[in-house]
Amino acid sequence: MKKVWFFVAVVLALACMVVSGCNKSGQDASGMRTNAKPGPKAIDVKVNPKDGAEMVWVPAGEFLMGSSDDDVAQLLNENPEWGAERFNDEKPQREVYLDGYWMYKHEVTVAQYRKFCEETYREMPPAPKSGWKDDHPMVMVTWTDASAYAKWAGMSLPTEAQWEKAARGTEGRIYPWGNTWDAEKCNNYESGAKQTKPVGSYTSGASPYGCMDMAGNVWEWCSDWYDRDYYKSGPSRNPTGPKDGSCRVLRGGGWGSNGGLCRAAGRYDYYSFNPVNWGSDSLGFRLCGSGA
Repeated sequence: MKKVWFFVAVVLALACMVVSGCNKSGQDASGMRTNAKPGPKAIDVKVNPKDGAEMVWVPAGEFLMGSSDDDVAQLLNENPEWGAERFNDEKPQREVYLDGYWMYKHEVTVAQYRKFCEETYREMPPAPKSGWKDDHPMVMVTWTDASAYAKWAGMSLPTEAQWEKAARGTEGRIYPWGNTWDAEKCNNYESGAKQTKPVGSYTSGASPYGCMDMAGNVWEWCSDWYDRDYYKSGPSRNPTGPKDGSCRVLRGGGWGSNGGLCRAAGRYDYYSFNPVNWGSDSLGFRLCGSGA
């Protein structure tokens, strides 16, 4: 009887190995050795060795991009002076699929940008009135400046879709932390700082993936050209914006912005804020990168 039970145990063990597809020696069911490694997860963080920036992983999949009619109704009820037309370029809300990517946890800092200037023999732009502070977000940069930094860092400026997913998650939050405006969760006009603050100062305002300051502190450059009607015809898989245009997109609001400007779905064109090819003390950027 013991021999019978031993035989049954061996058969069951072999069956489990076939189902799992891999034995203890790292071979699959056919006997071939496998080298597969698990991919990154949403909680994973790694560092870009070029500038020391922390990056968080945003997994592949769909998310809600843009503003729904219910979102607009809620916001107009809270702020009737805004007017419904300001939301037209965020509609229709739609499901968009993105491949997985790494997103900078923080905005690029003054210290990081100074390193870039030193290694590429560039001059720092004119300092803001508050002066340069190493742990604050870099400001006074044009889209061209931010793009040059991205190339040096081996990364890229995020598309609008990449920026928005990292800011609001998959379920269409109005703000990185949820659907209710809270002036204490980011650096904005109501919080009264009247200048940038060190990156990551508002931990309670983190996005679902752990990105910091995606509402307030500084406006952030995206790679896309701006087209107010793009959502009506843009692709639903890895959209990169129009092929050309007259201005680039800004996202997230800055230290002088109210709650309406700090929304995750808010889209703003460059020329609404600054003259051509000129930086601002409330305008910075963060980067992203593809691949595992």
